Amino acid sequence: MAKIIVIDDEEMIRSIAERILKKGGHEVLTAENGRTGIEKFNAQVDQIDIVICDINMDDLSGFDVLREIRKSNRDIPGIVSSGNPYNPDDVPKEINEHIYFLQKPYRASQLTELIQSILVPQS
Repeated sequence: MAKIIVIDDEEMIRSIAERILKKGGHEVLTAENGRTGIEKFNAQVDQIDIVICDINMDDLSGFDVLREIRKSNRDIPGIVSSGNPYNPDDVPKEINEHIYFLQKPYRASQLTELIQSILVPQS
């Protein structure tokens, strides 16, 4: 299974995602804002497999967080999540590889299927 960090400023979203992922057998870290998420990621950069990040947070956007995280691991898969409509053209070009989108609110099955598709790519 994977080690996943969930970075979201909404406590309920973090808690639900953490429960879903742990039920799937994954190890989960959480962070309540972008800066904390970057710090936690950098402390365990070689152990984290996937980043899940809210696009709209008070301190940093999810794209800014991924830009910083990718300075340490440029190939880490990132799942960006938002309740707002998503436009792939909004993703900065320097981080647009290995980016996946998950529309809020999402069901447990949507999150687990997306994680599985990232961990076991279809050939």
